[in-house]
Amino acid sequence: MSRESVGNHRVPANDEQIFLRRVRNHAEFRSTLVELSLSNDLQSFDKNVDDVTRCWFDLAREHLDDARSANRARRMRAVYSRAYYAVYNASKAIRYRVNGLVSLKGDDHQKAGDLPDDFPNVASWSTRIPEMYEHRLRADYDNWVNTLSEHTLKPSECVRYATDFLRECEQYIQTKFGAIL
Repeated sequence: MSRESVGNHRVPANDEQIFLRRVRNHAEFRSTLVELSLSNDLQSFDKNVDDVTRCWFDLAREHLDDARSANRARRMRAVYSRAYYAVYNASKAIRYRVNGLVSLKGDDHQKAGDLPDDFPNVASWSTRIPEMYEHRLRADYDNWVNTLSEHTLKPSECVRYATDFLRECEQYIQTKFGAIL
């Protein structure tokens, strides 16, 4: 399968995994290029950063679509899980774009609520995302009779929160960096 035909996803000009491995922290790498007067083509570099950001955001959209489908099918466990993963991957896109790097091992769930200080409604999201994470854990791993009754959020609320978060992420990236997700 060629890189131009990978499902419905927009395919970056360069392999995003190679870019991530070679560059590691894009903010530091870019700063070094500028410092060494090697910044003749920062526009191309920035496009690669935007492409990697967009890949995580595309995954967030896919999870949100899955959460919506699961909600219509009344698959509550799947709703909690997919809604959280939509938020998690959108957060990863934001944290990557702003901070320069994120973990590639999936071990950063505790950082999903660590958003930039200038992110819209940051205080609210910094508590809501961990709450969604707890619901995701319960939905994915607990198989007790009372598991579903322990949820404090309704599945439809999680879908709404994920929808709102992705919208705020898109606006934030466009406003702060001029990039379209």
